[in-house]
Amino acid sequence: MKIVVRRDDAALAVLKSLKKGPVSGEEIATKLGVSRTAVWKAVEKLKKAGYVIDARKRVGYVLVSSPEFSAYEVADVCFANGILEVHHYSSIDSTNEKAKEKQGIVVIADRQTAGRGRRGRRWYSEEGGLYFSISLPPHLNMEDLPKLTLTTGVAVCEALSFANAKLKWPNDVLVGGKKVCGVLCEVVGEAESPAVVVGIGINVTNPIPDELKDIATNLLEFGVGRKEIFEKVVGNFFRLYRKLPSDWEEIRQRWKELSDTLGRIVEIRVAERLYRGIAVDIDESGALILDSNGKVERIFSGECFYLQR
Repeated sequence: MKIVVRRDDAALAVLKSLKKGPVSGEEIATKLGVSRTAVWKAVEKLKKAGYVIDARKRVGYVLVSSPEFSAYEVADVCFANGILEVHHYSSIDSTNEKAKEKQGIVVIADRQTAGRGRRGRRWYSEEGGLYFSISLPPHLNMEDLPKLTLTTGVAVCEALSFANAKLKWPNDVLVGGKKVCGVLCEVVGEAESPAVVVGIGINVTNPIPDELKDIATNLLEFGVGRKEIFEKVVGNFFRLYRKLPSDWEEIRQRWKELSDTLGRIVEIRVAERLYRGIAVDIDESGALILDSNGKVERIFSGECFYLQR
């Protein structure tokens, strides 16, 4: 199933009327300046999205129940931050791949069949998790893109403050020392003026495969839903994104405050190269500063493994 919600979507306006209580189709049509047929079509569209709506004589339409999560429930926070469309799929191969097709959209999936992490690794994306991608128009230069990954991590980490979330360089969010979220930023278009897709995958209530339970976790014990987390992450993301690149220093300091990596002895794998040392800082360009037996290494991306504190 695919649901697309746009700013002028009549179903969104109808839903807002229904949430206020029972209302007749005629009342809705008059208020919105549309036909009764248009109201009926909007109601049918909402039903397909999981809303239970009854039509009762002498009462009108009654919203009986709403789905745990839908594009309509999170549309307002998206539109308030300049998003043009919200696409919601019950299942898709990859939200990042779909988001590459058009700028200014958010793509959400209940499940991904080909979710990807860094270096093309599989991201387990079963139902219960929050998987979405934000398609951004050109705004940053290529040299600023490492800052965007770190900024996205801060946005997620702050949204998960209830779980005492921490940041692991370069793109993971941890809860209880285990991975709960991954971030994947990909460039689309020309290098001189790159558009970017920001992919975020958060384990909410989805099960963790047995083989990953030592390194990954979810948020099941905290009793939070995808809608609440999505709205917090998106709100945080755009608040911080608007500060780039001019207020990067503020974001950098916040990343350092939330870091689980700085001060640790780590091993960083970058292609065929291997670096070992103490992670001491994130510099002004977004690089990880590694003290490797007195030699300073600046690393912009790679796989990070903790050796010890």
